[in-house]
Amino acid sequence: MQIELYCECCACRFVAPPNLSANEVTDLMFEKGPWYALGDGATFEDMIFSSLTNDGHIFCPECGEPVAVSEESLGQLSMAMLAGM
Repeated sequence: MQIELYCECCACRFVAPPNLSANEVTDLMFEKGPWYALGDGATFEDMIFSSLTNDGHIFCPECGEPVAVSEESLGQLSMAMLAGM
């Protein structure tokens, strides 16, 4: 499964597998863009989870609006966030 960050305002998007390492995610963003400010984590999924729990949103690097995060297993992230509250 892949996780997608998608901005509904400007159609900017970034897609990567959820278990991609943080270094691989950084390389992919550098090579293919766009560059997102993500939280710390060992995997892309961890980086997204960290960003959402710390900031509540991940912002589009193009227009600054919050992006949508989608993936079939994203429900697992949501359940983990709810359990931590």
